[in-house]
Amino acid sequence: MAVDNWLEDIKVVIFDMDGTLYQEDTYMERYIRYLLEGTAHEADTETAVGMGKALRSGEQVFGFGHFYHLQDDLLVIRLEDGLARGYAWDGSSVPVRKKVYKFESIPAADLLHIGDPWGIVTMFSRKYKLPETKLAEAFDRVRKEMLAAPYRFEIHGGLMQAIEQLGVEKKVLMTNTHSESGAEFLNFMQIRHVFDEIYCGAGKPAGLESYLASLLRQGYKEYEILSVGDNPWNDLHPVKRIGGRTCFISPYPSHDPETWDLRLATLDELERLMRAIAERQMKEEIDDGTDSAEGNLQGIQG
Repeated sequence: MAVDNWLEDIKVVIFDMDGTLYQEDTYMERYIRYLLEGTAHEADTETAVGMGKALRSGEQVFGFGHFYHLQDDLLVIRLEDGLARGYAWDGSSVPVRKKVYKFESIPAADLLHIGDPWGIVTMFSRKYKLPETKLAEAFDRVRKEMLAAPYRFEIHGGLMQAIEQLGVEKKVLMTNTHSESGAEFLNFMQIRHVFDEIYCGAGKPAGLESYLASLLRQGYKEYEILSVGDNPWNDLHPVKRIGGRTCFISPYPSHDPETWDLRLATLDELERLMRAIAERQMKEEIDDGTDSAEGNLQGIQG
């Protein structure tokens, strides 16, 4: 991408945590296995694992950026004209009635957005009508594993340093992960101290919408806010709607039709973005029509 002047306008950066500050997806298979373990659906484990991997990799027509309808047990794709296309679990197309799904009001509908690998497992829990306690137990079990050998995820030291050195007015972390696990992960990455505000159990997207409203009341302008996340529905759509800046980071293909200010795939790219923002805000002089921030942004796609 070309180095845009909007980088130097940023005063607030809102970070998601899981899938954004670290990238690790081997947990998903274990998460599915723990979810179905000891239930009446345990025999479906291998099928569920296989489908989860196919959804994550983009091998199916259905995937990230689409929805699951709990009552109809359908995988649902939102079309541009307000219509919806439904798919059964075997991949066959299922006719749906015109405008039957209220995509603009997810909490009020029986729709679950599939935005990341965590959402894939949540979808299976809803499909099999498992109690919330079963999903929570599987979640906590896999989260504990991710902090210890042999499943410990790798910390990207360069990114952590770049975030710590980012000289904006507010560095905010918002995660839907509950407080106990969120704190454990931040302590493990040793970055709790770098954020001005931390919100665990944030209830995004609604929680993010509320926070954005508070920022505007404080006098921040929409274009001064940048949200960085791997789940567009939770992390980016609320910011895009008010006119803020968005950075979508994910190694997976997405069917979300929205256009973001930045589309990144790796933590290396995110590190370069953080350093580019810092450099732009320092207003370093240029000799040849470009500055060092352009070098940091090489390979980042707009």
